[in-house]
Amino acid sequence: MTPSPIQVIQTLLANPRDLAMVKSVTTPDVTYVSLSKANPELKRYLPWTGTNRGPESIVRAFEGIGRAWETKAFEVREVMEQGDKVAMFGSFTYRGRESGQEITSLFSLLAKVTEGRIHYVQFLEDTFGTSGTLGRPHLDPGQSTARPQAISGGSGAP
Repeated sequence: MTPSPIQVIQTLLANPRDLAMVKSVTTPDVTYVSLSKANPELKRYLPWTGTNRGPESIVRAFEGIGRAWETKAFEVREVMEQGDKVAMFGSFTYRGRESGQEITSLFSLLAKVTEGRIHYVQFLEDTFGTSGTLGRPHLDPGQSTARPQAISGGSGAP
């Protein structure tokens, strides 16, 4: 029996850093949109953001989030399923690993599932608020560590 789209998303969110598990619930060409479709300035500070493809992109995003923040709470408040689409709404609390600052942000997630496998995920959060808890920008190795004045791109999540 094929799991429901909600069950597939719950499986993904239970351990999004486990590549074998992520591959088991996603298509090989899964699209993962984190915070913004394409924002080069934001990507400089949060390298996992933007439109990414493949299960590895989901794992990299959650690994990057884990390096930058400790997740203190994650609460799903509403879940809606319509055909192959699942929408989740809730909140999470992060503590910046470097700054020690905490923030609680609302989030929304849209996922599309076909034949029991996720082929599209979009995650949005309060990007301005969460990035302010980093202490300094989260950059790829070798990039400048100068603190930006502001990160444009509006609201979004992992």
